[in-house]
Amino acid sequence: MKFNKPDVKQFFQTYGIQSFSVSPDESQLVLSTNLNGKYNLWAMDLPNTFPYPLTFHNQSTGSIQYDSEGRFILIESDQDGDENTQLYAIPTKGGELKPVRISEGNRHMMPSLSNDGKTIYYTSNKEDQTFLKTYKYDIENDTEEVVLEGDGAPTYFAKLSPEETSFTYMKMFANTSQLAFVYKDGEHMRLTPETDEQHTFSGLAYASESEIYFTTTYNADFSYLAKFDLETKSFQKLKNLMAFH
Repeated sequence: MKFNKPDVKQFFQTYGIQSFSVSPDESQLVLSTNLNGKYNLWAMDLPNTFPYPLTFHNQSTGSIQYDSEGRFILIESDQDGDENTQLYAIPTKGGELKPVRISEGNRHMMPSLSNDGKTIYYTSNKEDQTFLKTYKYDIENDTEEVVLEGDGAPTYFAKLSPEETSFTYMKMFANTSQLAFVYKDGEHMRLTPETDEQHTFSGLAYASESEIYFTTTYNADFSYLAKFDLETKSFQKLKNLMAFH
């Protein structure tokens, strides 16, 4: 019996994983994948690794976040790849997407849930297409306020501190020029010292209410681990990272 040679199209029929998240009690893993030919959310009840579908909206999903008590999942998803991501919530066992923040033709980015699951911080271009704004949305009362207005460059919300007393954000001038800041008690503090040299950063993370860790190329050719202390308002280089060529 003779068979035809495989068509090149067969090699493009692959599975992909866009994003994933693990529940607070580590009993469930949710991922965005195209197991049925379209991207949807699938889940695995750990330690079992057999996936089952949570959604059937057939759209890409960006970030996936569990409520701290595992009551629901917050996701961002666009429509047919238009990149205008909207925010939705779904039950942890799956079901219909519930719109949370929707604005047709605009983007909702960098969503972050508060510890009690009652507030969402996110960045959007719905009122400022150039520099963006960051909003604080009260889920229970359905009210919203602007907590940060972009200025000088597109400005994105980054991380909320553990006790929600401060948050970090970033200004993106270019791929090779980015600045990170922290906002607390009405004060904006730059995480790296003043310089005319362009540099970048990534991986902003709170270790406590006063300690922020990140990687940066400030005054260096390659990224290294650094720390900003909110109490002393000081920057400290901690450890060089291996450079790969």
